Amino acid sequence: MELEIINIALENLNKTAGIEAHWMDNGPLDGTTLFNIADKTYEFNTEIKRELRQHQIPQIEHYNNQNRNLIVIAEKIFPKIKKRFRDLGIAYLEANGNIFIKTNNIFLFIDTNKPYRTRKETSNRAFTKTGLKVLFQFLIDPLLINRTHREIAEQTSVALGNIPQIINGLKETGYIIAADRKNYIWTNKNELINRWINDYAAELRPKTIKGRYRIQGMWQEIRLKTEFTVWGGEPAADLLTNYLRPEKFVLHTKENNIDLVKNYRLIPDPNGQIEVLEIFWNNDINMQTAPPLLVYAELMIEGGRRNEEVAQMIFNEYIQPDL
Repeated sequence: MELEIINIALENLNKTAGIEAHWMDNGPLDGTTLFNIADKTYEFNTEIKRELRQHQIPQIEHYNNQNRNLIVIAEKIFPKIKKRFRDLGIAYLEANGNIFIKTNNIFLFIDTNKPYRTRKETSNRAFTKTGLKVLFQFLIDPLLINRTHREIAEQTSVALGNIPQIINGLKETGYIIAADRKNYIWTNKNELINRWINDYAAELRPKTIKGRYRIQGMWQEIRLKTEFTVWGGEPAADLLTNYLRPEKFVLHTKENNIDLVKNYRLIPDPNGQIEVLEIFWNNDINMQTAPPLLVYAELMIEGGRRNEEVAQMIFNEYIQPDL
């Protein structure tokens, strides 16, 4: 997929701007790209992504600080992320030929080409809506992978027939390997977490949204029935770290609209400050917050330096020790 993206991007750049460029499979990242511009050759260390998401930006910024002349080549980059890259002076190229490069010697900016969609990857059941639910349960309880299929189905509230397909999907992508006939070992968990966050933002989260509500009073005064409803996002991050004053609010719940109004005095309001989502995991822990992995994911998806700083604190304390 990476080779397909870069070949298409360089071909469309040539069609759009008449610029010849060549990619070589070497260098500190995914390779090196050479651009021939006005009879001069410019070399860029290259990071290739299929589709960039907000939570991946800190990693790109780190690469930019560590590598001279970084360029990100992706199938698609969302406008908000492209603007951030331009503000930071990070070069990028999309599969459609849109490009931004600004150095001491050259300035290129093309942003008029329509999105280009490369061939879709073969469907993998581990990264469907159902697969992402099961995978999240695996990530917060890694030993669950070695339980029986029936036990996994009961723990995740997913139909039994889905479980072997999801496990096969994880094997195909190399995230689990067989230790023996009955047990698996996790590999590349950091990469898997990033992929889960990316697909959660695109595939699962939008399907769990129940609506928006307005708070009466202070959010800290709301007494949640934690077996049914927990804080997510910024308020959960504040409860976990005591280091973030929430500006946007997220609740994950199993309760219906009537219960939310009656139990917490929330008022339905399409412009309200609380976004309410359906709980999709087995919430059997008596905590006020969603699992730290989900809180981390929501902060990274929302983005912004304030959220990213606190997300890193949560990652270091709650997630890194289990990788």
